[in-house]
Amino acid sequence: MEIRNLNTFLKVTELKSFSKAAEALDYSQSAVTVQIQQLERELGVQLFDRIGKSVSITQYGTDFVAYARDVVSAVSRASTFATENKDLTGTVRVGTLDSLMTVSFADIVPAFHERFPHVVTRIHCDNAARLKELLIKNEIDLVYTLDEQLHDAQFAKVFEAEDEIVVVTNVENPLAKRVSVSLFDLVGHPFVMMNRNNPYRDRFDLELAHHDLAIEPFCELESDVLVIKLLSANPQYLSVLPRYAVEKSIHRERLAALPVAGCVMRQWRQLLYHKNKVITPQIQGMLDTIATCCKRV
Repeated sequence: MEIRNLNTFLKVTELKSFSKAAEALDYSQSAVTVQIQQLERELGVQLFDRIGKSVSITQYGTDFVAYARDVVSAVSRASTFATENKDLTGTVRVGTLDSLMTVSFADIVPAFHERFPHVVTRIHCDNAARLKELLIKNEIDLVYTLDEQLHDAQFAKVFEAEDEIVVVTNVENPLAKRVSVSLFDLVGHPFVMMNRNNPYRDRFDLELAHHDLAIEPFCELESDVLVIKLLSANPQYLSVLPRYAVEKSIHRERLAALPVAGCVMRQWRQLLYHKNKVITPQIQGMLDTIATCCKRV
């Protein structure tokens, strides 16, 4: 069974077209057809239905995708196991949240670059839902996110860790001096919040809704860095952020996490890739680097 034929099969399934696969692989369409036919003869099953000018994958083909990806990934890793990482090239596409990029990637990027100096790291920040969509579309290679604990057979999970979501303010805010604060006490205070569809913003809104409360922030934005700057400069402001994002500011006694009675908010940092993704040595290196660095957060 030739790896070339497996690669061609995977490209046809990805693009859903023999002609587009031929163009992408710089083959003639007849060469693609021959390779698929060779693979079908070896397996003894038909991988694609050919009806008129349309091509659609059969159930045999669908079932074979995972096996083909496993073989291609294994061969890719085996072919470079004796090669120094510094000789590898290419691009690794990472999806993450703004808060995780700020806290973690200052360590991840140089650690990865030291191992793979000629591999480009491309980081895309978005909300958790959009990152999963991009992973399914194969527009990014892996995702490091914070969200509700994910149980989805589409994704392989490399790492997860539970994190606390906190209501945070300047240490000079009178609420920071109190032993206990209720959710009702927070209503009416000026909140700077991340935009909706942000996982910890949504978690806080859900907690408020359970108590028939709501808060309308006077400012919504994408950057947790700007939120922290605003809180540090304006004692009256409040926000909701993961504890890991404000831990340094709390230790420096600039910000304080409020002790909100009866309000326990937790989510999960998770490192994911699509189960059918071909894991190259470069991608595996990034997964290993992130897993090592994020365990320190």
